Amino acid sequence: MSAITVDIKYTLISFFRNKRVVFWTLFFPIILFLLFGFIFGSQSDSINLYYQDNDGSQVSGAFIQALNTTGAVELKNGSGMDLAQMLRDGKISAYMEIPSGFEKNMALAKLQGNSSGAGIQIYYDKSKSTSMAAISIVEQVASGFNMKTSGTKELITVNANDVATPGMNYFDFLLPGILAICIMSAINMAVAVITHYRDTGVFRKLSTTPFSSLKWIAARIVAWTLVVVISLIMPLLLSWLAFGTHPNINLISVLLIVAGTAMFAGLGIIFANYAKDSESAVTAVMAITFPLMFISGTFIPVENMPWFLQYIANVSPLTYLSNGLRSSMITGNYGDAVMNLVIVGGLGIILFCVGVTVFNWKED
Repeated sequence: MSAITVDIKYTLISFFRNKRVVFWTLFFPIILFLLFGFIFGSQSDSINLYYQDNDGSQVSGAFIQALNTTGAVELKNGSGMDLAQMLRDGKISAYMEIPSGFEKNMALAKLQGNSSGAGIQIYYDKSKSTSMAAISIVEQVASGFNMKTSGTKELITVNANDVATPGMNYFDFLLPGILAICIMSAINMAVAVITHYRDTGVFRKLSTTPFSSLKWIAARIVAWTLVVVISLIMPLLLSWLAFGTHPNINLISVLLIVAGTAMFAGLGIIFANYAKDSESAVTAVMAITFPLMFISGTFIPVENMPWFLQYIANVSPLTYLSNGLRSSMITGNYGDAVMNLVIVGGLGIILFCVGVTVFNWKED
């Protein structure tokens, strides 16, 4: 019995001495639970829907009020905004437009007994899951408005137009996020290699050669970029064979891949340089990169998340990499792609310079 007690005590002591095991066993499930709970459990039941009332009549106002009272959508007045551009930029998922003459056409249709007298236009991006729900809500309100006004005639019609990304589905939205996560693996490669070389004494030997640490980092980033490019081939091939996706591989997307690899590799160098050992470095990296996978607009549109997670997404480098790839490869919004490339490229240069500055392969 004493032998069993000793073994139990030894096992528990070994467990709590291993920081990485303690983190992944005890603390990570709590982080994961809170993360998914806030993303999926704290989402608002209402959907943001921007609108432009070009008629400004009593009837159009009544329709907007009827839509607002459902509580299913949160209406936002888009007067004076370029909603079409916002839709193309992926900042909104859909918007509604009530045309001028809406009240007049509806009254004329009711008087003459015609149907489809007044048309409401909805422009949407079907790669965003909330857009189809918004269309359905507007159609239900229009149906109820018709029933209340005329009894049976369809005086108001809802015309849905997928002008942002024609022929695009959810997987088209998902693919750039998957590619961005593959690129983010550069941070793991950097941490794994640097901590391993430090622990095994490789850096101590390299420090006695003419090969400088700057040249070593530059060579490694080139090598890691090639590895990342190879890792992207399979998802692209599978997306084409299985889902019929045809992403546009262009100069901007290639530059985003290179800049993204440099950015995350530089971040990995910084992590590895300040970590006491490989175990703590890997734990710290996973504790940061894993949540970023879900709050950076890779799998779920940022607009669907709680407000405080949206703030985190706005400072996540993965968000700009994912958005840039989506704009350059899928939606063709090259202005937005270039803007994200500038951000990712700027962060890549900064993190590379910081990594080179703090990196020291000579042991203290």
